[in-house]
Amino acid sequence: MALFKKLYRFFPVQLLILHIKHHQILVLIWLFLFLIITNSWGKSYGIPYLLLDPEYLGSVDFISFSILGAAFGGFLMTWNITVYILDSYRFPFLATLNRPFAIFCLNNSILPLGFFITYFIIAINFRASREFTNFYEIMMDISGFLSGLFIIIFINTLYFTTTNKNIFGMFGVTIKSPTRITRKMRMRQNMLWEQYRIRDDEFPVDYFMTARLKVRRIRGVEHYEESMILSVLRQNHFNALIIVLMTLATLIALGFLIDYEIFNIPAGASLVLSFGILVSLSGVLSFWVKGWKNAVMILLLVALDLFYRFGGLSYDNRAYGLHYHENPAPYTYENLRSIASPEKMEQDRQNTIAILNKWKAQTGEQKPKMILLNVSGGGLSAAYFSTLAIQKIDSVLDGKLFKHTTLIAGSSGGMFGSSYMRELYLQKQLGGKISLYDKKYSDNIVKDMLNSICFTILVNDLFFPWQKFKLGEYEYRKDRGYAMERQLNANTGYVMNKTLGDYEEYEREAIIPLLIFSPTIINDERKLYISTQPVSYLMRPAIREFDDDHSDLDGVDFLSFFSEHDPLNLQFMSAIRMNATFPYILPNVTMPSDPVIKVMDAGFRDNYGLGTSARFIHSFRDWINENTSGVIVLQIRNFKRERDIPVYHRESIIDRFINPIANLYENIGNMHDYHHDYMMTYIAEMLSVKLDAIYFEYIPAKREEESSMSFHLTTKEKIDIRETLEFPHINRNIKRLKEAMK
Repeated sequence: MALFKKLYRFFPVQLLILHIKHHQILVLIWLFLFLIITNSWGKSYGIPYLLLDPEYLGSVDFISFSILGAAFGGFLMTWNITVYILDSYRFPFLATLNRPFAIFCLNNSILPLGFFITYFIIAINFRASREFTNFYEIMMDISGFLSGLFIIIFINTLYFTTTNKNIFGMFGVTIKSPTRITRKMRMRQNMLWEQYRIRDDEFPVDYFMTARLKVRRIRGVEHYEESMILSVLRQNHFNALIIVLMTLATLIALGFLIDYEIFNIPAGASLVLSFGILVSLSGVLSFWVKGWKNAVMILLLVALDLFYRFGGLSYDNRAYGLHYHENPAPYTYENLRSIASPEKMEQDRQNTIAILNKWKAQTGEQKPKMILLNVSGGGLSAAYFSTLAIQKIDSVLDGKLFKHTTLIAGSSGGMFGSSYMRELYLQKQLGGKISLYDKKYSDNIVKDMLNSICFTILVNDLFFPWQKFKLGEYEYRKDRGYAMERQLNANTGYVMNKTLGDYEEYEREAIIPLLIFSPTIINDERKLYISTQPVSYLMRPAIREFDDDHSDLDGVDFLSFFSEHDPLNLQFMSAIRMNATFPYILPNVTMPSDPVIKVMDAGFRDNYGLGTSARFIHSFRDWINENTSGVIVLQIRNFKRERDIPVYHRESIIDRFINPIANLYENIGNMHDYHHDYMMTYIAEMLSVKLDAIYFEYIPAKREEESSMSFHLTTKEKIDIRETLEFPHINRNIKRLKEAMK
C-alpha cells in the first residue's frame, strides 16, 4: 500500500492524471497520432505513410527521417511548453530546481515515450516489409529520426537552461539541505496558493525524477514568499512564450520559400508541425482566458466566420490564366439555355464532325475502330496505373492506341497519366525522339506531390496566402493549388506547362485525341466540360437533348460560357487540378461568374468518364454508324468493378449514427457502376455497329494491401500496381482488345 501511495504521488504519474483531467484535447492529439501510425485511421488515403515513409527530395533516408524527427521534437517541446505555461503553478516546488523546465519535460514523458516506442516498432517493421529496406538502412533511418528529435530538444533545453532561473538564482536564496515538509507547512502552503484554487489532494507530489534519472523527494517551498515563487514561474512562462512566438514567426517566414523544393519538408513533418501550432494556440488561449476557454473559442470562431464572410482575410483560389477582373459570366438558366440552344449545339456538333473526319482520314482505314478512353480517379495510384496501362496497351496495339482514340475523359489521377501520355504522343508526332514505353515516364508521374502541398498548407494557407504571382497580365495568389501545379509540372519535366489553347490546333487537326475534363460545380452538381473545342452538345442528357426545360441542363460548356474570360489561356495544369480537387487537400476553384460558382473533383459526378463518353457517342451516333466499324469503350480504372460484398457486423450505437452517411460515401463507386451499366445498355441500342466495353482494373494481390488514394505511394504499392498488369484478368482483356480491333 505504501508503494502504491508513493507511485501515486510520483510527479510523472500526477502529470498524466493532470492531462486526463484538464487537457483532454492535448491527450487526443497524441491518441490521433497513435491511430495514424497503427493504420487505424486514414489508411485508404495513405496518411500513415506520411509518418512511416517520409520522402524528401525524392528519397526516404537519414535526412528525411531527421527532418521528421526534428518536427516531432518541435511538437514535443511545444506540447511541454504549453502544459508548463498552463500548469506549472500547480507544482510550486519547480521554482526550487536548477533546471525547472527540463525536469518538468523529463517527468512529463509518459505519453511521448509510449508513442515513440510504438512508433519505432511499427516504423522498423514498415521499412522492412513495405519498403524492402535492409537492416543497415533501417538503423540509419531511426538514427536520423533520433538525431533530429534530440537536436531540437537540445536547442530548447539550452535556451531554457540559460534563460530560466530558479528561486535561488533570481533572489540569491540559499538552502543548506532539503527541508522536511511538516503538516504545519502544508497548511501554510494551502493558504498561500488559495488564489489558484489548488488543494493539496488534487495533484499531490512527494517525489520526482531528476536529470540523472533518479527519484528524489521534493523540496518544500512553504518558507518562501509567494511573490518570489510567482516571479520565478512568470519568468519561465515568458521564456516559453518567446519560443512559441519565434516558432510561429519562423513558419510564417518560411511561407516566402514555397517555390524552393529544398524547403519542401516531408509531408509528415508538416502534419506534425501543424499539430504543434494547434497545441500552442490552444495553450495560449487557455492561459489568457482560463475557465472561459470554450466560450471564447466559440466566440472567436463566430467572429472569424463573419470576418471571412464579409471579405476580411478571405480569398478565393482561381483558375490560373482566366480573366477575373470584370464582366463575370451570368450563371443563369437563360444564359445556359442560350449556350445550349439547338442552333449552338448543331454548330458545335459540326465542328466536332469535322475533327472526326480528319481523325478517320489519318487512320488510313475506310471504317476504323473508334476508341473512347476512360480513366478513373484515385490519386497517384490511378495516375501510375493509367500510365502503365496505356504504355502496355499501346505496345500490344503496335502504337495504334492514340491513333484510334477520339476522346479521353475521366477524373483525378487517371487524367494525370492519360494527359501526360497524350503529351508525349504529341511530341513524338511532331518529330521528338520519344519512346512512349520508357520506364522514366511512369516513374515521373508517380513522384511525390504531397510534400509541397502539405508544406504550403503549413506555412502559407494556415495563415493567409499573401504572396502573389503574375501570369501574363493577370495576378493570382500562391497557395496549395499553385504548389500542386508547380510540383506536377516539375515531376513531368514541364512538358505540360502549356495553356489550353496550345492544344487547340492539334485537337482540331486530329493529331491527338480530344481530351475533356469535367469537374463538378459545387453549387448545383452540374458538370463543367473543359475542352479546347466548344462542346455545348454535352450540356443536355442524351434522351431529351432539345427540350427547353431547364432541368435537363446538367452541364456547362466551359469554352462558350467563359468566352469573355480568355478561356483558351487557362493553364492546362489548372484544368488538370480542377478535375482532381479532392476536398481540403486542394482548394476549390472559384470561377469568374455571377453568382460565383466553385468546382471540385470530377469523381463526385462521374469517376470513370463514361458519362461524358456516352453523351459523345449519342451526339455522333449517326456519324459513328456510317463511318466506323465499331466502338470500343476502353476503361482504365483504379477500382475493381465487382467489389466484395461486405460482411454484416452487429452495429454499435456509434455505427447506427454514422453508417447512413458513411455507407453512402463508401458506395459512391458502386452507384456510378450501376448507372454506367445502364448507360452502356442504352449506348449499345443506339448504335448499329458493334460496341465493346473492355475494363483494365487495378486489383491488388491482397485486398487489405490496396494502394492508397494519396499523392504519395510506397515502394510496395508501386510494385503491387506494376505486377497487376501481369495478372490473368489483364491478359484476358488484352486479348479481347486485340480481337475487337480487327
